[in-house]
Amino acid sequence: MTKQPVIIVTEGTTELGKHICKELAATQSIVMSLSNDENAGYDLVAEDPRVRFRNTDCSKESDVAAAAREIESQFGRLDALVINPSVSLPDVGIPFTEMDLFDWNQALHHQLTATLFTARQCLPLLKTTKGAIVHVVPTPHESAINSELLAVCSQGLVGLTEALANSLSPDVTVHAARYILNRTDVLKNDVNQFKDVAAMVRFLVSHKASHINGQVFNVSNRVLDKKPS
Repeated sequence: MTKQPVIIVTEGTTELGKHICKELAATQSIVMSLSNDENAGYDLVAEDPRVRFRNTDCSKESDVAAAAREIESQFGRLDALVINPSVSLPDVGIPFTEMDLFDWNQALHHQLTATLFTARQCLPLLKTTKGAIVHVVPTPHESAINSELLAVCSQGLVGLTEALANSLSPDVTVHAARYILNRTDVLKNDVNQFKDVAAMVRFLVSHKASHINGQVFNVSNRVLDKKPS
């Protein structure tokens, strides 16, 4: 068994996922990025060789289970699970009255169902190390319209965070780092916000947060958010 902490980051090849992986790798932890974007995974490892990559479809429980078994076999431990859900939601601006239910159900699966079964597959390892689960929660701006799907996913992840914290205490701590996902202007999802989210995740998986549980931290500059663009 390795003595280094081992951390999984799901969808670790997204722009936010990469920031989280690199931030955690700087703590001398073994960081395993899970994603089915193989080219982006190899690019991430090339950018920061401290990060490892495993080609995994995070929407399939069998793939996640195989990744957990491999980590147990290779490292013998898992100290933290960072669930960074896919945010590939339907095009912004679609009223809920016109939304295809297939898109609705797919988003619920990727953001909520996959989050649940990923925690379930990793739980035995996390209990052994008294580890942590951190949900990275994209949420719509308070003034956003036609954002029902993202709002439901966001509130679902917050509720899941609080419920799991109750169920898994004292063996495993569970937190959420919530950030504003701007669906109308991608440029507003800037690198500074992603750096702040990554720094919050780094804190929540550290021993400094070992006595905190079930909390939802908003990573947002509310002063700037409220200013007109």
